[in-house]
Amino acid sequence: MRKLVVTIISIILLSLFATPAFAGVLPTPTPTQSTTALSIRLEQPKSPTNQTDFDITFVTLDVTGRDVTVNCYKKSPTDADFVLFGSAQTFADGGNTGVCTVTSSILNTKGNYTFKVIATADSDTKEDTATVSYNNEGPGEPTGYLKERINTCDYKIKFHSADDGGKTVKIEVYRSENKTFTADSGSRVDTIILGSNTDGQSITTPPTCSKEYYFAIRAFDSAGNGSNIVGDSEIIVTTTTTTTTSTTGTTPGAILLENPSTGSVLGNETTSATEEGKVLGEETVTTTKPSVGELFKNNGILLLGIALLFIGIIGLYVSKKKTNQQKLQ
Repeated sequence: MRKLVVTIISIILLSLFATPAFAGVLPTPTPTQSTTALSIRLEQPKSPTNQTDFDITFVTLDVTGRDVTVNCYKKSPTDADFVLFGSAQTFADGGNTGVCTVTSSILNTKGNYTFKVIATADSDTKEDTATVSYNNEGPGEPTGYLKERINTCDYKIKFHSADDGGKTVKIEVYRSENKTFTADSGSRVDTIILGSNTDGQSITTPPTCSKEYYFAIRAFDSAGNGSNIVGDSEIIVTTTTTTTTSTTGTTPGAILLENPSTGSVLGNETTSATEEGKVLGEETVTTTKPSVGELFKNNGILLLGIALLFIGIIGLYVSKKKTNQQKLQ
């Protein structure tokens, strides 16, 4: 009887390891090092832009902890192929964040520029690219400027944007109680979004109705270039250099990094649902509850073993009871 019980237990153990539901109990082999361990992601700078000096941030990672070397390349409208710029950057123990520094010696001709980073770890390489449209020409200046004081306090400014083939995207309105002022964010009182060859107007209320105010307007294109100033004839207006940031949609030091083994995106990603606490290389598995038929189909050996175990236990109990009764007689 004991031999029968041992046999039944052996069948159950074998069925456990043969059943798909318990396959995760077995240890999985350690994955071998491959090119999927290395990744790099280059941020997308603001485009179009009129800036010639800015940094493009990248993040490189090797999940096996190897040293990673990164080189920066550019391809301008006049380049036949990618050209290396800057020095090679080496990151120990699996990578880090770095920058490709763009200067006026690189960005100096109107057109599209493609920037590329190549990461190398031993014999493995990965790369990523970003494209920037550079434009420093600017739109045409508005015409038909007219200032009206429509009541004791409010001013109406009328104008017509230049017929510049779509370069104009907005008109900014500046106001001051002084005849000499600077057209910047401090004196800007209105921004009108409109295209080329279009009538526009702005109505504003100054802080003090008893004073006389002076106005000026300026057109801008999508790259941030401004036109000449147009305004009241008696004013003298200076301008400041228009600046734009070199990054969009990301937080410094938080670049999206793709998991090379699964294709999922890691880091700070804006989506309709966020997930936190995931480790690089972790896989999310979706499971479904099996039906009764599938349960018997996939686990038949296990269920048979459990049934045999109960039968064996009952048989052993009955056998011992009979033996004890015989000894008492």
